[in-house]
Amino acid sequence: MSRIGLLNMAWGFLLIFMAACGGAFVAINATDQFMAGTMAPQWQSMLQASSHGHTSLFGVIHILLGLTLNYSDATLRQNIIKSAALFAGSFAMGPLLLIRAALGPTLSTEVNGILIGVGLSGALAAILLHSIGLFHRIAVRA
Repeated sequence: MSRIGLLNMAWGFLLIFMAACGGAFVAINATDQFMAGTMAPQWQSMLQASSHGHTSLFGVIHILLGLTLNYSDATLRQNIIKSAALFAGSFAMGPLLLIRAALGPTLSTEVNGILIGVGLSGALAAILLHSIGLFHRIAVRA
């Protein structure tokens, strides 16, 4: 197994751990809002819950990428680029989404929103390219 595969798996398990720890804060905020009967912080709660779920999801995707890198015909450089793009998505949908939640809703485009979009686009491209690489390997070696 390659080091980049191990790095993806280690990062994935760390993301799952961080999301699990963060889930306690999401639950506390939801309980506080319910007890107070307020609807104003609903935006923040929704994005915090989304960040929690996406961080867990990206952790699993990192692990799966690490486990399947050896099955793709991609070069080491391509695997590093895919891993970096997936990391950008993990960062965008984790910490950057939490920052976005704290900023509150806005109609204007701000830098954080652009960074989230770029990071998520990179992750989606990495997932698609890896999937294509796996299908290519099936077609070539079948």
